Amino acid sequence: MAAPKLKAVEEHLQEKRRHASFRELQELDEEKLKVAKVIIGERIRRRLSQTALARRLGVTQQQVSKLENGDFDNLGTLKKVLSVLGYHVRVSAIPLHREAHTHSSRN
Repeated sequence: MAAPKLKAVEEHLQEKRRHASFRELQELDEEKLKVAKVIIGERIRRRLSQTALARRLGVTQQQVSKLENGDFDNLGTLKKVLSVLGYHVRVSAIPLHREAHTHSSRN
């Protein structure tokens, strides 16, 4: 019984991936995950708990937890955390991919 439901989910995702806006959001989530993994890995490598890292940064443990979950609502806190761990933040504005529209003018 689970196989038909799984197939329906996969078909739904395939349909969603055809849309540029969905792909952009998916890529953003993947980048957030990479940054979160860096934060977690460096914190563990330095043998710090979330609470200990939070104390060093002057933020709450909850804020560190949110960053480790890819919740980057506050870039200032993200920058502070990464700086303490030996990294910096680079933010870019990249145009969204737009489907090509060709217009022909008729005289």
